[in-house]
Amino acid sequence: MLRNEVLKTIKKYNLISKGDKIVIGVSGGPDSICLLHVLDSLKEELGIELYVAHVNHMIRQVADDETKYVQNFCKKLGIECFIKKEDITKLAKEQKKGTEEVREKCKI
Repeated sequence: MLRNEVLKTIKKYNLISKGDKIVIGVSGGPDSICLLHVLDSLKEELGIELYVAHVNHMIRQVADDETKYVQNFCKKLGIECFIKKEDITKLAKEQKKGTEEVREKCKI
């Protein structure tokens, strides 16, 4: 089971300590949602607090829907979710840079 493999890896490499506060970057895609779900299922056992950070880059049409999905998923789990919204395309044009370069500098 994935949960057990994640727990085994965390313990083997001492990745997380009791009392840690962990911020998970969640895009709304299957990988980050899976990570959030697994860590949420382990939070009591590990004695950790979880928080979510999500950046809506406003590049794709579904970006607002993904943001709502992440917010709702976090609300369902009772995890505080921090959202940042940046119009990366607009910033890239203003700065005369590529969207990837601007996106990398966009921090929460």
